[in-house]
This record gives sequence, structure tokens and C-alpha cells, in this order.
Amino acid sequence: MKDERRLIADTLARLLTDQCPATVVEAAEAGDWPESLWRSLTETGLTLAGIKADLGGGGGEPRDSLLVMREAAKFAAPLPLAEHFMAAYLLQQTGQALPAACATVAVGDFRLEGSAVTGEAAEVPFARCCSHVLLLASSPSGSQLCLVPRQALEVEQRNNLAGEARDKVKAAGAKAEQLVQAPQEVQGQIRLLGAATRTVMMSGALEAVLELAVEYALERKQFGRAIAKFQAIQQQLAILAGEVAAATMAAQSVEAAFAALDEVEIAIGKSRVGEAVAQATDIAHQVHGAMGYTREHPLNQLTRRLWAWRDEYGAEPYWQQLVGRALTEGGADQLWQKVTARS
Repeated sequence: MKDERRLIADTLARLLTDQCPATVVEAAEAGDWPESLWRSLTETGLTLAGIKADLGGGGGEPRDSLLVMREAAKFAAPLPLAEHFMAAYLLQQTGQALPAACATVAVGDFRLEGSAVTGEAAEVPFARCCSHVLLLASSPSGSQLCLVPRQALEVEQRNNLAGEARDKVKAAGAKAEQLVQAPQEVQGQIRLLGAATRTVMMSGALEAVLELAVEYALERKQFGRAIAKFQAIQQQLAILAGEVAAATMAAQSVEAAFAALDEVEIAIGKSRVGEAVAQATDIAHQVHGAMGYTREHPLNQLTRRLWAWRDEYGAEPYWQQLVGRALTEGGADQLWQKVTARS
């Protein structure tokens, strides 16, 4: 890891250890927005790491923001880091800055007439907590990115399995503060951005799950010795470690391909990490027993997010089919060359 990226990781670890314990996550799930935590990350420039400095960002490379998301996911940080970055990234593509303290992205059925937006979108991450929502709306002149104040929208509060806000947003003539002609491929970009961010977030959470499982197995005693001494537990932990290692490598490939938004690499990463989630979470809860399901234990805060993130922006079947189509396009004669070119 480069010195700059290690500095980001170390800064985040110290800040989140201090300001994002399990009690803060639990409070957020009950509806208490962690304003001070978001402010601390904003003041350090980490909420817009990878966005150009002349557009209000922290500078560096876009993958720096993925690092922030991955490290924050280890603490189950209940923040719209991914969505805020996505909003800034989409506007940056058009040369615009994100003039919002906290923003999320909504893709639904929106229409634009003049500067007024009508329509709705479901499962908008953290809409109730953000100052602005970046909407993708259709207009006679093509798709438009519309930055709308949250106060101008009707927000129906809903939560996902992890207790994270996934709200329904309705616009009835809401006035957009900022309008930008969207690139033709913007809808595909949003899906790829979302899949990439969820991939690295799941990778970080899986690393934390492995750490908790190993720590618990070393501490928990049964029949006079730590359960980590039992061969069955050792075998399960070895499988868990293998799945986490595979997920980490897949996420690193996504980070490397992020600047180009390589569709196939992101598809491979999202589907492989999603597969790891299924087996890793099963094993972690088996090792912890009933303890891992208690509200005060951090394991369930991580695993519930993993189960929710796994399905967002396309679950494994969607991305696996995309990979299959990409590799078989052109016929059997080109299949081996395409496979080995990505190995």
C-alpha cells in the first residue's frame, strides 16, 4: 500500500475506533443520525477522497474513496459514503462540483419540465439524512442530472435488513438547484459505481467478520480449552479465511479497474464477493453460536449489512450472466483468449 493510502487507512482506523463503536451503529439503526461522525470525516476530507480538489474534493485518485468505504465498512459505519461519492463523481464527469454537505443518488422514474422534477424512486440510500438528492430525470433534451434539496421532496422512511435507511422518494414539481446534461451512458455508470462500491464495502466487512470469529474462537472456552483448539472449528475458520482472501483479491481487482469502470472486472468482483458472503457469514455465526445474534454484538451489525449489500446494484446472477455474455461473445474460438487475458 502506498504511503498516502496507508495514511488514509490509519486515519480512518483511529477516527472510527473512537467515534463509531457498536453503540453508535445501534443508535443509527434506531433513527439517530451520527452527525458528529459525518462532520469529522468531512473535515478531514475523507468523504470526497478521490474527487478533484478544484471541484471541492480531497484530491487523489477515485480508488482512494473506495479505500475509505472499505475501511468504514469494517466498523459498519452507518453513513452514505458511497452515495455521496457517487453524486460528486457523476457531477465531476460533467465538470461540475457537488455543492452539498451530504448527498445521495436516486434512480427511478423522474421527469423534468423546466427546472421542476416529478416522479419517484424506491430504496434511496439515506435520503432522510442527506441535504440533497441527485436524481436522474428524463427530459425532451435527454437525461438530466438534477440536484434537488431533500426538503423539496417527500421522503417515505424505509429500512433495509441492516436497519440502514432505504427510503422512498417522491417529487411533485420539486425545483432543482443544479441541472446538468447527463452522459448517454449515465444509467450504466450508476449501476457500475454502485456495484463497485458495494464490492469493496463487503470486502472490508468480511475482513472484520473474520477477525471477530478468530478472536471469539480464541477466547471462548469449552471443555476446559479454547474452541479454536478443536479441529472442526479450525477447519471452519480455514474455509472462512479462504473466502475472505478471495473476496479481498476480487475487491482489489475492482479497485484497479475502477478508473475505467471496466464492466466485466466489476461484474466478476461483485459476483465473487457476493458468493463469499454466503459461506463466510454462515461460518462466522456457527462459530459464535447464539452470541453473534444478540443486538449488542458487532457481528450481526456486519452480517446484516453484508446480506443487504449483496443484493444491491445487482445480485450474483445478474453479474454472472453479464460475464458469461461478455466472454462468449464472438464464439468459442475467442473464449480461451478472453479468459486468459483476464487471469
